[in-house]
Amino acid sequence: MDIFQASWSALQAEAAAYPWGVQIWMRVMAVSFAIGIVFAPWKSGARWMVAALAVNIFGLIAVKAAFPELSRTEIGTVIHLIFWSFALLMIWRPEARIRLKAAPASGLNRIYLIWLVGASGVMAASLVLDAITAAKILF
Repeated sequence: MDIFQASWSALQAEAAAYPWGVQIWMRVMAVSFAIGIVFAPWKSGARWMVAALAVNIFGLIAVKAAFPELSRTEIGTVIHLIFWSFALLMIWRPEARIRLKAAPASGLNRIYLIWLVGASGVMAASLVLDAITAAKILF
């Protein structure tokens, strides 16, 4: 258990060294995805967003514990590019879009759809930034 606590501490120290704008963006992502907990019991898109947040947190800790030489940026970039891309594909696959359109036009469904589009936009923007980061790391 100490190795996971050490990994968590190392990840937090790395995040604290990020520029202020990056720290704000990380908080925006976390809050955007965590709001999905409200809708998760009824909506699969929300479950994918919450899963993305959970995979990110636990993936960062597990990979940092196994490979402490990797930076938070490197680990997070890989997790995002692999899992978040898949999550967005699952959220917006044709069957899911059909279900979204068929849902009753209630106030709660409208709020959900607004949140889902916004959170998906945040995730997509992060994936663009991650692709740029990956290109810088690789090239």
